[in-house]
Amino acid sequence: MSLRAANQPDFELFPWNSQFETGIEQIDEQHRKLVAILNRLAWHLSAEEDELQASDVLDELLDYTHYHFRSEEGIWQQYFAGSSIEANHHKAHEHFFEQVRHYQKRREAGNENTLAEMFDFLTRWLAFHILESDRRMALMTFSIRTGHSLEEAADDADRTLGGTTSVMVQAILEIYGKLSSSTLQLMKERAARRALEEEVRQLRAEKGKPAGE
Repeated sequence: MSLRAANQPDFELFPWNSQFETGIEQIDEQHRKLVAILNRLAWHLSAEEDELQASDVLDELLDYTHYHFRSEEGIWQQYFAGSSIEANHHKAHEHFFEQVRHYQKRREAGNENTLAEMFDFLTRWLAFHILESDRRMALMTFSIRTGHSLEEAADDADRTLGGTTSVMVQAILEIYGKLSSSTLQLMKERAARRALEEEVRQLRAEKGKPAGE
């Protein structure tokens, strides 16, 4: 068994919280999956042992994000088809992929700060996507289902997410931004220590072998 297989990540870049739930089961399940993949990607990249494996996990994250976006856009189209709200949400999804491709190119070019910047972006973007964007869309969906117009649903969502809730969301975004940086560094240090421990273990095993083996 490899060192990485024996030691699953003890730290999460993005700890899941019940506050992230929108109330739409399908969307919440997909959000949890995205968070799990992001945490796994952080572990692979912080250990810096297998670039190919890390790239595979990043591809998995992007593939699942694409699936998630198409899935939720199918839901939103039922309630917001042809509106500026739907169009802006779609543009935000496209911007996500554009930004990730930008970081990928910078990383391939050898920019040393790209990894930390990419995870700061991924963490903040996903937190905002869940806490503000998708929660707003979910609140409006519930409101429309009860018979309200699109305008009334938007007003309801604004009231719910305004004031102290808006301040809380911004505070959480800041916390998760800092958490992504500190956690990634901690995971790197832990992975380095485990690699050193494994090297020491192998050296001791070699010394313990009878001569001639």
